[in-house]
Amino acid sequence: MTALRQEALQMVNDMPEYLLEALLQNLKNFKNRQFDEQDNEKTVDPKKAAAFAAMEELRVRNRKYFQGVDLEQEFLEAIDEKFGSSR
Repeated sequence: MTALRQEALQMVNDMPEYLLEALLQNLKNFKNRQFDEQDNEKTVDPKKAAAFAAMEELRVRNRKYFQGVDLEQEFLEAIDEKFGSSR
């Protein structure tokens, strides 16, 4: 098993149960997505486009969980935790 696969599996194992349904749906959508070359510019990597589309879909579908959350503050706290104080 590759390190990347191990990391992905560990992340899934660490996720709360209530998020697994959304993750599974997202993975299914990503796996089944097909791109029509006429709809995408040739400069767009289909894998990247699929990843961004899937992330956006996940964000929209789960926006109710983020109501009232200051995302900028959460971001700054995560940066502080990882790299030390950013302020």
